[in-house]
Amino acid sequence: MRPTGCLLTLLLSAPAAAIASGDRSAAPDLAAATPEHGKAATADASPVEPGVLEAEICYGPTWNDRGGAAGFDRSGPAEAHVFTATATRGLVQDVDVRLSMGFGTVRDTAHLHADGSAPRHGGGLSDATVGARWRFLNLASQAFEMALTADAVVPVGSPHTPTRVGMTQEYWSARGALVATKDLGRLTANGEIAWAVPVSGDAGGLRSTAQANAALGYELSAGLQPELEVNYQASLGPGSQVLGVTAGLIASFGDGYRVVGAVQRGVWGRNAIQTTSAVLAFKTAL
Repeated sequence: MRPTGCLLTLLLSAPAAAIASGDRSAAPDLAAATPEHGKAATADASPVEPGVLEAEICYGPTWNDRGGAAGFDRSGPAEAHVFTATATRGLVQDVDVRLSMGFGTVRDTAHLHADGSAPRHGGGLSDATVGARWRFLNLASQAFEMALTADAVVPVGSPHTPTRVGMTQEYWSARGALVATKDLGRLTANGEIAWAVPVSGDAGGLRSTAQANAALGYELSAGLQPELEVNYQASLGPGSQVLGVTAGLIASFGDGYRVVGAVQRGVWGRNAIQTTSAVLAFKTAL
């Protein structure tokens, strides 16, 4: 599955809500306050305010019991531990841009090369992701927003070698998404429909990937919001499909700080490995 926020950055980055809109935890009237729009694995339509820089750091482990490297035998367990840093800058009203980079380690006991060699461990830099978001619709009176996002993965991560498992997908890819956010009192809903395609390099038979994510959050108290998501991904070429569920907790506090903790689990799959992912992320506006 492609996780959004940090979960997303591990495969392809997606934005979280703009913290720069103010300290919501200090709002005296919760019903009148704007709930946090950010989710763990579904993008939101709220951009960062012009001139504001958001910084996010996160830790995201991913694991399964059947191996994880595309194109290799899947007969043993695999796990990855990735730390990611993301900077998002508001350019003009309704438009922001972002850059994500990270590093991590991977263990894949099923990773086999054609020559029979079998590296089990690896690590180093992960691929970089650059992206932009344009909110083209903002109906404040109806608490409804829509945005278009565009992302590109630059394969600068540590390569696969005969002795080490790499941290790169080994090809350039692009992704576009239509995102919507809606507030209903304490309830906030996000929806995302996306399409990703390889652009350059050997994608191992992958032709394109369609993704659909939906999320609901409920603000229990000022700055505290549990959330639940449904995440679907279908890849053309491998003919794989995966359905996952994400559950998380978002805490906003102080002057523009936010912490996200979530777990995503694949609950159904076809020609695909059902993995478990987690994320612990901290974000602040600078």
